[in-house]
Amino acid sequence: MDLSDHCREIGIDVSLAELADNVHGDNTAKVRAGLEDWTVNVTLLQDFAASKVDVTLGPLRTVGTAGVNIIVGADTAAASATNPRYSGSAIMSSYSPWTPGHGTNMEAKATFRAAGNLTRVIS
Repeated sequence: MDLSDHCREIGIDVSLAELADNVHGDNTAKVRAGLEDWTVNVTLLQDFAASKVDVTLGPLRTVGTAGVNIIVGADTAAASATNPRYSGSAIMSSYSPWTPGHGTNMEAKATFRAAGNLTRVIS
């Protein structure tokens, strides 16, 4: 389900675990890359209508460990070297159906955590 028309903010954070790689006699604590971790945080304008934000995200709380495929891009134009997409299997680890403030639009916030590899797609 494409919710880009409701998206206010989206961010991808990618990190690698740092594994100690020094041995007895080394003068420097060295590290090597370990497992990758990634998270997608999204803020959307909330919409309770059919096929919109709450109806799409709400049920994802019960998807389980398999996760759902998530695709993130800078805009809706075709993927290319200058407009990459990132995709991967993720679980929705948190969902705030509404976070309104007085005089502001009602927003929904969700966090997706890695359930598989994150892939950069350019075509």
